[in-house]
Amino acid sequence: MTNPYFDELAERLRARGLPEEEVSRTVDDLAAFVAESGTDPVQEFGTPEAFAPQVAPDEARADVRTGPVPPDEAGTWKWRADAFHEREVLNRYGEEGWEVERVDNTGRFVSHRDPDGPQRWEYRRETVLPGRRNAVIGRLAPDGWEPCGTWVCFEYFKRPKAASLGPEAELHAVPGTPSGRNFWSRRFYTFVAGYGLFIAAVCGAWIAFAPDGSGTGLLIGLLLGALIVMGLIAARVWLDRGRAS
Repeated sequence: MTNPYFDELAERLRARGLPEEEVSRTVDDLAAFVAESGTDPVQEFGTPEAFAPQVAPDEARADVRTGPVPPDEAGTWKWRADAFHEREVLNRYGEEGWEVERVDNTGRFVSHRDPDGPQRWEYRRETVLPGRRNAVIGRLAPDGWEPCGTWVCFEYFKRPKAASLGPEAELHAVPGTPSGRNFWSRRFYTFVAGYGLFIAAVCGAWIAFAPDGSGTGLLIGLLLGALIVMGLIAARVWLDRGRAS
């Protein structure tokens, strides 16, 4: 059985240029969350018209190419994932030959694949305290790990699988470039929603018990909380990597 809300959301995401695979994954995750929590999607996320630009901002539309790819960007793929499962995504596509060069200032992994001799890569993430980066790099270097990006307190490392597999690490059957650019886990959506509900409850309680004794305080607080939820979802790129290791 389909849900009119998610049918409309899917259409709006497609219209904004989101790849079909990512549309399906996003809508399925959101629908599963609503089914588990028993909430109304309009109350939880807002109308599809308002919610779609937050799920697929203008940046996503700009990433949809028309015409030939500039030579200096050929073979480059930029993507992001939340901290709850980014290591799984890194290693999944490392198996397909994608080597991360850096993490850009919007939190995207900038990766490329050697068109002539692609090989498999593996990744790890370390939580690095201020002033400890060089020590962590020095500890991992003897095992072939080299830094490939930094985000907040996380340092990312890569290593060619040739270090452990030898010639078997060479990739013979090369899959196509993935269509997805954003990979959000169900756990991440649950975290954002739960955090937003907590803020809503705090705001509601604070306003309801304000000295003026306003009877509308709780309602105002809940509305403020709902706005905060939407803001959290819109700002998920900056939040997702600072909440889990």
